[in-house]
Amino acid sequence: MSRFSPQISSFLKQVGVDPYKNISIVPKSDSCGVPGDFLMFKYKHANWKEYRVFLVIEPITKSAKTGSLLLTGFKLPMDRTYTPASFENLYNNKELPQDSYKTYIMSKMYGPLRKISKPKKEEE
Repeated sequence: MSRFSPQISSFLKQVGVDPYKNISIVPKSDSCGVPGDFLMFKYKHANWKEYRVFLVIEPITKSAKTGSLLLTGFKLPMDRTYTPASFENLYNNKELPQDSYKTYIMSKMYGPLRKISKPKKEEE
């Protein structure tokens, strides 16, 4: 398992995600996620060395013009405090800033694409 930056490690801890149990590498294809899934990746751009945590809000689509697979959703701001409950409800949360709404070209993702699974609730 990769080591993540302190910022990503802190986020994972806040939302109760065990990086060894709840993060898996998924293919860079239209089967990598569905709306409501959280993905983590590096992107070939200005700050491509930093992981981005991304909430998928639209199905993975193929651009008719370029043929590229597109991933659309919200980049989660890492300067916020999250909890397991807020992580679980982010898909329905209308408080995500509009400027974090992004579309990424999957072929420009650097390294593996990781899916963050929601932790299973412990049985009582």
